[in-house]
Amino acid sequence: MKEQVVLYGGKLSLYSARVRSYLRHQRIPFTERAPGSERALKVIYPAIGRRIVPVVELADGTLLQDGARIIDHFEASGLGRFPVYPDDPALNVVARLFDLFGNEGLMRPAMHYRWNLPEQTPFVRHIFREALAMNKDDAGLDADFDKLSGFLRKWTAMIGANAENAAAIEAAYLDFLDRLNAHLAVMPYVLGARPTIADYALFGPLFAHLGRDRLPLALMQERAPFVFDWTERMNAFEDIEDAVSQAWGDGMVDLEKPPETLVSLLDYVAEEYAAEYAAHHAYCDQWLAKQPNEVIEGHRVIGMTQFELRGAAMPVPVKAYRHFLSQRLTDSFDQAPEGAQQVVRRLFDRTALSPFLDLRLPRRVGRRDHLETWEPIEAAAEQERA
Repeated sequence: MKEQVVLYGGKLSLYSARVRSYLRHQRIPFTERAPGSERALKVIYPAIGRRIVPVVELADGTLLQDGARIIDHFEASGLGRFPVYPDDPALNVVARLFDLFGNEGLMRPAMHYRWNLPEQTPFVRHIFREALAMNKDDAGLDADFDKLSGFLRKWTAMIGANAENAAAIEAAYLDFLDRLNAHLAVMPYVLGARPTIADYALFGPLFAHLGRDRLPLALMQERAPFVFDWTERMNAFEDIEDAVSQAWGDGMVDLEKPPETLVSLLDYVAEEYAAEYAAHHAYCDQWLAKQPNEVIEGHRVIGMTQFELRGAAMPVPVKAYRHFLSQRLTDSFDQAPEGAQQVVRRLFDRTALSPFLDLRLPRRVGRRDHLETWEPIEAAAEQERA
């Protein structure tokens, strides 16, 4: 019998969206409870140590926080129908690249379209009701929304999603949307016949913010209908055999002969995200050099750096979590057989993505008590040897 789980998430949350989609596709029974429910407020968040979603509560009371941790748990349990980390080691590296990009590289358009367009406010106010304390009256909910939305608007400005940069952010997003639409016109999922971690990572922002909020949803439906179809596939409980999936067949992408639409997407990641990634890495490297060689806790954001996006200066909050995801990418490459590494190298050299393989920090990010930590160099070396 499959494990009964409770997902504390929300339709408003891009990080919850990928976990919900994963559980649905893998046919893992679950109940979703609103992040403002009494149990979430009184039991779950105090146990986690912060108010954050998604959190999964297992039947025995174990709590799993963070989408990567949740998906890894169910992958290891054998409860799913098919692996989300591709068996092909080269394809797995590409999937991990999209995992990094989907979680971090689409944050600006996701926040811009939600928080910078006044026409969005009535719908956004409505969907945020589930995240607030559910025992309050309308006036109390409105007051809580004003407080929470104020914080999120500040974060939106902190990542450079402001009026001055709106044109650059929108142009970059529309470019990505066009490329992804062309790609999903020929295959049902990012890497072929089945969803992988690449799909779940991209789905978070492309559904919860950009494929559900009123204005970007209309934009997606008009400009990128194949992307919209993909969001419906990703949201479904059932398997969908539509014209695209039937034309593609049962296989996954062959990276020895990658489709040009996939190469175009990889080019985009290099063109629009590599500079941000390099700036983030350089700041981390300099910051870590000044820190004692011991476990470092309690630093979700360690500082700010910046990069240039289409002529606009973009500030970048430097977070341990981004390195947590990037080390999963480099680990998958390091653990791949030599032949698979050569396939990845050829593809990444062709698309100017090699920095994602070569930029390494001397310390690893771990997780303790549901929080990211910088591990000592000795521990990092031991994990590398393992």
